[in-house]
Amino acid sequence: MVDKKNTNGHIGLTNSTRKERLMPKTEAAATAARPLRSYQKLSERLRQFMADGHFRDGDRLPPERALAESFGVSRSSVREAIRTLAEKGLLESRHGDGTYVRVPDMEPLRDAIIEAVHSEGVLFDEVTEFRRIVEPAIAELAALRRTPGQLDRLKIIACDQQRRVLLGEDDGDLDARFHQQLAECAGNRLLAETIARLNALYAGGRTPELRDAAWRRFSVSSHLRIIDALERRSPEEARKAAEDHLDHVVQKHLFATARD
Repeated sequence: MVDKKNTNGHIGLTNSTRKERLMPKTEAAATAARPLRSYQKLSERLRQFMADGHFRDGDRLPPERALAESFGVSRSSVREAIRTLAEKGLLESRHGDGTYVRVPDMEPLRDAIIEAVHSEGVLFDEVTEFRRIVEPAIAELAALRRTPGQLDRLKIIACDQQRRVLLGEDDGDLDARFHQQLAECAGNRLLAETIARLNALYAGGRTPELRDAAWRRFSVSSHLRIIDALERRSPEEARKAAEDHLDHVVQKHLFATARD
């Protein structure tokens, strides 16, 4: 069924389409989701090996042939997985010498983040800038790692958020819950903890100018777009949806502060 426009021009969800888009999909529909490609599965497994300490900073990866045989993929998939991780700064290919692991030490970063979000001097625009850097990467990871149950919880939050928006009620807590659940989907405890602390800090900086009716409608549509990308397991589309969402946050903040 085609979505109908409400009186303010916002495209809302009818009862049937709301259930179709937001509530858990049937098993048949779930099989239509685009599967991960071989190189994406391999890059994720290699990244998890690094996170678990099986590959340490400075370790040399086995040759392409050995990796292909160990993981049951083609050598072209191995090369693409290595290229993907190298672009993210997790691997370094040295011509004629092989591929080496580059795992950053996360403890100083973790300590700096926790100290920053606890600091009295952190400004709202600093939090927004940090979110613009981190949350698109979270969405990208979430598209690769989310479980069906986690995706269902995101849909329920978005459904509840849209109901409140249509009733003209405040949805700030559900907006925060959506971003927290998205971080949980990424499967990284540091990221989830960071977003929890940022949500607490960000809540104090919300203003009526930033969360007017138009913004709340945009927030819902952005969340639905992210859910759609996660359902299709598209990390590229998930990152782009999160980037567009947070770019809008930045613009709203600049507009609001410019009027002060």
